[in-house]
Amino acid sequence: MRRETLKKLLNLDRRWIFLMVLICAVGARFVDFDLPVFPKSSVKAMHDKIEQVAAKRGTILVSMDYDPSSKPELEPLSRAVLRHAFSRKVKVIAMTHNPNGQRLTQTVLEESAAEFDVKYGDDFVLLGYKAGSGTLVINMGQDFRDAFSKDHAGKDLANFAITRELTSLSQIDYVISIAASAYWESWMIYGHDRYGFPYGVGVTGVIAPDVFPFLQTGQVTGLVGGLAGAAEYETLINHPEAATKGMKPQSAVHLLLVLFVLFGNVVFFYDLILKRRAERGRVETRRP
Repeated sequence: MRRETLKKLLNLDRRWIFLMVLICAVGARFVDFDLPVFPKSSVKAMHDKIEQVAAKRGTILVSMDYDPSSKPELEPLSRAVLRHAFSRKVKVIAMTHNPNGQRLTQTVLEESAAEFDVKYGDDFVLLGYKAGSGTLVINMGQDFRDAFSKDHAGKDLANFAITRELTSLSQIDYVISIAASAYWESWMIYGHDRYGFPYGVGVTGVIAPDVFPFLQTGQVTGLVGGLAGAAEYETLINHPEAATKGMKPQSAVHLLLVLFVLFGNVVFFYDLILKRRAERGRVETRRP
């Protein structure tokens, strides 16, 4: 291979690279292939905690603290957690701290509930959105009915079996925040640390490293990070869906990028070898 050809490869127009990435990502959507998914211990911890709650027919609170911009990454986890809870007869109280998240929360809750024989008010309830964040969490711990006296539709919580005797967050068996921002910190600082309920976190991939220290200290019981974590959770409940499917194009593009890196290095070093050979040849021809 001539050096001129190698130089063209090394200086390949990036638009060709973008095109290949696009083809790879779109193509992976239409090619049926399976990827091995190995759940991490932090993901399994959340799954196992819900199993413990199921053993005593307990109640979990799921706070879906994200908006439409984070929906593709976090909604698959919300569905997986709700599906797991409903299939194991765990009662669910749902809410959101995000002002743009109520419609998303309501949709995923109602669609997930429709898959199982569960009844609103007895097996699940939607509190909806209320401003306050950390202050709201403290209020829910001190007097739950003062923080939320009605559900998202304005119905009195005293009329629902699931919330009739609920007076504090300390009565909740497990609280899960699925968040795209710092809302997860409010639940930990103002909720878990004050009222001692078990606490799990599901966040976007870029936020997950910020949560790991609290997982190590035991303040967080269970951590699911990004779409990959959601795919791991789907594997644990034997129901691969949106997250598992979404990992296919992501994994295909990652593989393509690895091949690009390897190819670039091979071409670079081969060009370097040819350059040095040419230099040695010129030196030898100059010798008398």
